[in-house]
Amino acid sequence: MNKTIIKLVMTILMFGLMKIDFVSSTTVDELKKLIENATIEANTYEFPTDARKFEAKDDKIIELGSYDFVIIGGGVAGSVIASRLSEIRRWNVLVLEAGKVEESEFNEMLGYTAFLALSDLSWGFSSVPQTTACLGFLNQTCRAYRARGMGGTSLMNGAVYERGMPSTFDEWAEITNDPSWSYENVLPLFEKSEDFHLRNPNTPVESEYHGKGGLLNVEQKIPEDFVTSLFLEGQKELGTDIVDYNGRSQLGASIFQLYTKNGRRQDVYEAFLKPVKHRRNLHISTESYVTKIDIHRLSKKAKGVIFTRNGKTYRVKSTKEVILTAGVFQTPQLLMLSGIGPRDHLQEMGITVIRDLEVGSKLKEDPICQALYITTNITKITDTLDQRLQQFLQGEGPLTQAYSTSGVAFLKSQFEEQNYADIEFIAASLEKSEFDVRYAGWKNETYQAAWGDNTNAIAINIHNVNPRSSGTVRLKNADPFEYPLIDFNLMSDPEGHDMEVLYEGINRVFDLLKTPSFQNINPQYKGSPLPGCEDYQFLSKDYWYCFLRQTCTAAFHVRGSCPMGSDPDEGAIVDSRLRVFGVRRLRVADSSVLPTSMSGHPVGTIIMIAEKAAQTIKYDYKSSQ
Repeated sequence: MNKTIIKLVMTILMFGLMKIDFVSSTTVDELKKLIENATIEANTYEFPTDARKFEAKDDKIIELGSYDFVIIGGGVAGSVIASRLSEIRRWNVLVLEAGKVEESEFNEMLGYTAFLALSDLSWGFSSVPQTTACLGFLNQTCRAYRARGMGGTSLMNGAVYERGMPSTFDEWAEITNDPSWSYENVLPLFEKSEDFHLRNPNTPVESEYHGKGGLLNVEQKIPEDFVTSLFLEGQKELGTDIVDYNGRSQLGASIFQLYTKNGRRQDVYEAFLKPVKHRRNLHISTESYVTKIDIHRLSKKAKGVIFTRNGKTYRVKSTKEVILTAGVFQTPQLLMLSGIGPRDHLQEMGITVIRDLEVGSKLKEDPICQALYITTNITKITDTLDQRLQQFLQGEGPLTQAYSTSGVAFLKSQFEEQNYADIEFIAASLEKSEFDVRYAGWKNETYQAAWGDNTNAIAINIHNVNPRSSGTVRLKNADPFEYPLIDFNLMSDPEGHDMEVLYEGINRVFDLLKTPSFQNINPQYKGSPLPGCEDYQFLSKDYWYCFLRQTCTAAFHVRGSCPMGSDPDEGAIVDSRLRVFGVRRLRVADSSVLPTSMSGHPVGTIIMIAEKAAQTIKYDYKSSQ
């Protein structure tokens, strides 16, 4: 028997080729009504500009007593940590979440992911006006979508499960001077969370790197669509390996692995916390907006948390720890409001400094260009909405993937000196849409020029997943109900590295279009000169640089605003055990602690960090189940 066939058979035996036997009781008409309501909301929704809706009606503080652990934020990390800590029956755990528990079949349809961003599920954050990116967007601002609700941004993102390069974690071990962060040591934590199912037998799988029986279901969209197959074939013709990007190396082309179950979004709350929400020692308080961490100024010990709910203000004490998992923007905001942050900035805001740390000073975000639209001779399949919904109810079809994409490649540019992926290509099938203008925040004239005469196209999105540029999160003032000031500062590094990587990405897209597979579909770029780029020769290097400045925006892979490390004098906010330097009984455990890029989509890595945080806390308090 052929070695490839043997490997496939062994993989199927280990993971099981997932057979769809799930039958929903929901009808197509019921789903159509949900879509109709969501469409109305998405087309009329106005983003809030602050969190004033959570403000209390008076200054009275109501004392609520104490818990062993108070977790701020019920998002990706908060849901995992609460699930794991509440396994210890004698510990009382409180989760404070500003959003609600969101349970709707509409939210489970990845095909409508963009609609969720234009709903009350979204905080509605955006950057301050930019000078080096997002120039073709309204007010030169980048959208900064984050979800409000139990499960956090896993409620409304593309549900991609990815871990990054193994060498990333070895670097983290060096940065923190703690070998427990090495890939060898964190791999079991990745596997612990995962319940992998092979739905598409064309997907390369290295079984020794995957978990079975964990709480998070990981699978692929089925059936495989034509654009994905075309993209993978073209990559092979360029010499790219077809790989399991969650295996021994991320480098290569593949099919997205998704945290869906029978084709439906399985957000992290649903996977980790919902099954155990009735534990007597676990308490979840939704619509609860934290305004401050209560820290003793002399002992520098976190004592508890102040929050608002239903127009009233409460204080709850923590007897062991406060665990901050509010996300990459609000975690630094809360630290600074509580007196932990850059001294000069806090003093400018009129906040008493408890600990001088460079909180919010190393925000990292990936720039992504989603405006390279390619016309082809492909006859677009025109399934009716009823047909697509029927497929969804059977656990398959286009509504089980986000943004019409499942083909991906993680590659190294010529500028990458280490063994990291720094370019991600994502293949998608798109239609010209007024909704897309609203979702992304485009200036209409930029969007129209990028499309040219096209009405539908293949887009090869170019994504710099290891950028050198950094931004900041800062307070607007000392008011906890004001949104933080977010400055991505994309593509601003003095050496111009990030721009060179993106420009190489454009050239690689055109190389892909020259492959035999793509030549069969007669690919053509028909974009018009963009506003603001008219002075450059069309399609010259200078033009493409201008094009990138106009069309690149934030990829929603934010991280690093409170990085871990071994020395706060070098910008570290937390140590290798995720404890805030110089403040007792306070930990941070979300994407803000990432000290470097992890080359792509962060949710899988955030889950691992949360697993590690819970494991560390249990060890520190010498507790077992």
